[in-house]
Amino acid sequence: MNIWTILLVLMVGGFVFFRALDYFIKYKNKKAGKDYCEQNGLEFLKVRHYELHTRLYFEKDGIKGWANYETDRDYNINWKKESPIESLMQKKSGK
Repeated sequence: MNIWTILLVLMVGGFVFFRALDYFIKYKNKKAGKDYCEQNGLEFLKVRHYELHTRLYFEKDGIKGWANYETDRDYNINWKKESPIESLMQKKSGK
């Protein structure tokens, strides 16, 4: 084998590995958002992944909302500003 074949295989292998890792991380972040909604009586609508955070879209009692979060290594949610429950309370109080 020549050096170019080895480099090409390493580059393609690295690309596939990091794409699979990114997909797995996004899946786990989505699962964390779904689990949060399930535990707090919210209807999970969708998540949208951004470079530095994930946005959770949810609904409860006809009120739709969203909240941004990031996860730690154990996929525990850290809310960027307010949690969905706090967001819903603000919308219900009219602020």
